[in-house]
Amino acid sequence: MKIGIDVKLLRSNSAGIKVYLESLLTELQKIDTENEYILFSPSPVSYKLFAKNFSYRILPTRLPGILWQQYELPHFVKAENIQVFWGPEQTIFLKKLRGVRKVLTVHDFVYRRFPKTMERSVRLITAYFGTRSIRKSDAIVCVSNFTAQELKTLYPSIQAEKIRVISNGIAEENTRTEFSKKEDFLFFSGSLEPRKNLQTLLTALEILAKKNIRPQLKIAGPAGWKNQKFLDQLKNSPIQNSVEILGFVSPQKLCELYQTCRGFVFPTLYEGFGLPALEALQNGARVLVSSHSPMQDFLGPLGIYFDPHRTESLATAIENFWMHPEKASYTKEENEKRLQILKQFSWENSAQKLKSLFENLGENSR
Repeated sequence: MKIGIDVKLLRSNSAGIKVYLESLLTELQKIDTENEYILFSPSPVSYKLFAKNFSYRILPTRLPGILWQQYELPHFVKAENIQVFWGPEQTIFLKKLRGVRKVLTVHDFVYRRFPKTMERSVRLITAYFGTRSIRKSDAIVCVSNFTAQELKTLYPSIQAEKIRVISNGIAEENTRTEFSKKEDFLFFSGSLEPRKNLQTLLTALEILAKKNIRPQLKIAGPAGWKNQKFLDQLKNSPIQNSVEILGFVSPQKLCELYQTCRGFVFPTLYEGFGLPALEALQNGARVLVSSHSPMQDFLGPLGIYFDPHRTESLATAIENFWMHPEKASYTKEENEKRLQILKQFSWENSAQKLKSLFENLGENSR
């Protein structure tokens, strides 16, 4: 069977979804030696393939990515006799191709729940093509139970049998069982964008500074968008010297930051899964995270929770954590629970489920 994948997102530094696609591609190459995979992109990407049954089709264009996807990509998919096509980033070409079954991954519904936190062009593209992609796909992969429930709520006409929950994961071999010495800083990983709620985090730290509680904060991740208000606030903040913006960091450096921080703080307003929180847990970091989020599903009692809409709630959570340094380390019982949780999330398991979905759809298309 021939499986096609839209991999244009690999051209960017988009943190979460890029990790998702690269991780699944790596595992699919390890576990599937029978099906042929063709990866389509309008320009070269840096991700290296190692399996002989995986190959690129680089298709230069003058069109923006979404228009390339909608108007040029279908012709190449048809020419390659693709049987199953996967769109891993919220959108897929809408044109119906005979004999081609379409799989769409849905990560979240920010464009419906928090549209003002998105860059306008991205919001409009996702709202228009994302909604239609959901309706035109033969199977919809949701990255968490939370996202699946959101899909059912927002699009009640979608048939339940089309929906599959295939969660994000972690590379099991990277799970930490021995821990680095903790250093006195809080850590955040993610794009600098309104949805990540960094202005509230900064205000909470300013409140604590007035009590002479001054945690250092390190921020890693791509620049994102609509970040000027946060940057202006930081520039004029009395604690600006306590905040370090690292920008995009290597995977090795990211793991080091997770492992050595006293706590990972993630005040996001909305997530479809919350992969940084799972990565922090994997690396032995204590996680302070938004309540009423999908991250509670895997963190359970190991998480430290706050209301991301209330600055005082976040400030109190940080204060209670920071004033008790012993909380930075997991107890023996907590660590056993941590390892049990992590065993439930692996990219290999996710890839196996995705492969089965591709094969089932391919069989039904004949």
